[in-house]
Amino acid sequence: MARGTTKKIASAVKKPGRKATTASATALEEQCKEARQTLLKAKGTRSQYDGHLERGRRLLADVIEQKKTTQAEGTHSQVDGQSDIDVYSHAFDAIPNRYSASVLELFLVQKGLMEGRSLSTTWGIFSAFKDMWKNACGETYRGPYHCDEGTGVVTGNPALSAAAQDMMEVLKNNEGAEGGSRNHASAMTIKDMRKLMSWSYSECLDSVVSHIHQGVEGTSTLNGADVILAQRHLMVRAFATTGITIWTRNFELTKIKRKDIIWNCQGHLPYSIPFDLVSLMNRKGWQRKGEIDGALEGIDYWGILDKARHEYEVYAQPRTPEICMFTHLRAWVSFLEEVLLQWPLQPEEYIFPRVGANGVIYPSDELSYDAVMKMLTWICTEAGLTARYTSHCVRRGGARYRFLFAPLGERWSLTTIRWWGAWAEGESVDTLIHYLLDELTRYEKNHRDALCPIPREANRSFNGDHILMAPVTAAETRELKMAFDRQLDFLSGKVEAVLDKLTVSTSVSPSPPSSLTLLPSQSLSPSLHQYATTLTPLSVNPLVHSPLDGTGPPLLSSTPPSTHLPVTSPSLPPIPPIAPSNCKQRATAGKAAPLPRIGIPDLPRSPDAWHAAIKQWEDPAASISGKALKDWPEDWYSGVMRTITGVKRNIWKVIALEFERLGRDESAFLESYPEASRGAKPLFDVIQRKHEECGEVIGCKSKNGRPKDRASAATITLSSGAI
Repeated sequence: MARGTTKKIASAVKKPGRKATTASATALEEQCKEARQTLLKAKGTRSQYDGHLERGRRLLADVIEQKKTTQAEGTHSQVDGQSDIDVYSHAFDAIPNRYSASVLELFLVQKGLMEGRSLSTTWGIFSAFKDMWKNACGETYRGPYHCDEGTGVVTGNPALSAAAQDMMEVLKNNEGAEGGSRNHASAMTIKDMRKLMSWSYSECLDSVVSHIHQGVEGTSTLNGADVILAQRHLMVRAFATTGITIWTRNFELTKIKRKDIIWNCQGHLPYSIPFDLVSLMNRKGWQRKGEIDGALEGIDYWGILDKARHEYEVYAQPRTPEICMFTHLRAWVSFLEEVLLQWPLQPEEYIFPRVGANGVIYPSDELSYDAVMKMLTWICTEAGLTARYTSHCVRRGGARYRFLFAPLGERWSLTTIRWWGAWAEGESVDTLIHYLLDELTRYEKNHRDALCPIPREANRSFNGDHILMAPVTAAETRELKMAFDRQLDFLSGKVEAVLDKLTVSTSVSPSPPSSLTLLPSQSLSPSLHQYATTLTPLSVNPLVHSPLDGTGPPLLSSTPPSTHLPVTSPSLPPIPPIAPSNCKQRATAGKAAPLPRIGIPDLPRSPDAWHAAIKQWEDPAASISGKALKDWPEDWYSGVMRTITGVKRNIWKVIALEFERLGRDESAFLESYPEASRGAKPLFDVIQRKHEECGEVIGCKSKNGRPKDRASAATITLSSGAI
């Protein structure tokens, strides 16, 4: 039944004064079935359950194959008879049998203990099978589990069996719920962000980024190592600050496209504070919210009202530059458009696109979850953070900061927290407690600073605010004086070191220098270039105003906003740099950067991958550059691009020409090359080997000889071994 039927019946239920026509019994049964399927569990939960069920059935199929193998070898046990194996193969059907509970236990062991999956994953598996059997046949498989040993008839839910319940207890104990080592993900705090940013700016200086931009403007050859270094650091800075500012989950943040951001908006009068408008589509938990009360109505890139958008006005945060999304997102997009792509992003292209192993940017593909986790793990490890971070780390850290740790007068109410985090009004209170109050409890029960001359005394008031509100004491004044003394001693040491260097320089050179320029590491105080991007005056789009200003023009102009994107922010206070734990000297000269917007898409992982290779060779629309691979100019696959596109293009070329040589007959091609179903590379190897045998091409010779010689040597070795 169509989804519209559900909406119509739901609408009739909401309006009791309106009598609906009595539906047929068949229609009511179908409606009941559809309502159970779509409304009993959320769409995302149902999708996750389906995935768990599919993986469980794959494991069962593997176990069945093992049992059949042992049976053929004559080593089968009493339960491995043919009839038992047939019954065993249906253990994960919707109608359970005598083996369902034990097979579920094995699946939990495989995922929880053998593969080391988290407790949330094993709970999802348990819940998926429990839900499937509970709704299988009315009341038959609900309630306590029982299996008649004589007949094998099952009543109740196998997920509620002693075997499954005991295994879940084992997994909870293993996770740390009963005294084991805990493995909970940590929230990304503002201190963590400050440490990350300090390390990042010590590794990738603003001078490197500025030099790259100047090289692009001057059309000079760019250093590939510098470009990759800047790309990694600018992307992770923008990703982390965006996530901790608008509290996105990682999989939500990777889906942001160019059309979801409007730069240079102007705030309401009389202040007209500039901001950037960011829209998130279909945030988790809010997919239907806009259909109910219009709370999420927003304007899209083209000025069209969209009820599924959740909009955020992002302002500069000069007092907390380490989490300033306004600055870092602009810096990343500017670098992406001006350096990596050298072309403005299109509305449907991603702000955080996929980056190939060779540094090629694929703006039409979003960054994968694995790539995000690899990026976060890399910067956290290099910056010296030892906590475990997952997809919710920046979301949880941002929420806790705004509720607990922001300066007095800047903390948000629960209403603001709920809206900004896109929690629905019907969301369980446990979720907010998990994000907010659990951290507060740990903070108030922590007494590790008991020896501190000015202790926090966090348990005396909310978040220890009484310390901030109390008058200054004599002890605090003495500690402040000692802090000033320590800072003066530090600065005195710096001045003495500089004077010593000047003395040595004067003794070597008879003529004193006309002017003195201190290096960044010799500066008496950290400067802004150690932390923030070079700032330029902000250009404000006068056609874009805040929706709060009822007197101004509409929110969006009739045309898309300008692509001009200044990387700007008010004056940002510096962050003291940290000494990198493993600072590597970068070579001043290296391989040139790859050409922008030149790449070859990866082939799908399917038996028809060779079809895609031929299409990319012949069809301009299938290529990133807009030209068919056969029409590429030589510099696109030679020189610096040889290892980036040259190898892949040659493989595609050999496959396409061989297909052409066989008269473009697909059946003849597959008959000649059955390896085509294994992928492009095995197919290429077979084609090359065949041409070498015919003397049409000469294979590349390595230290072990040519491919033909190596294959012959392997054949002789095997023959000798057999003899």
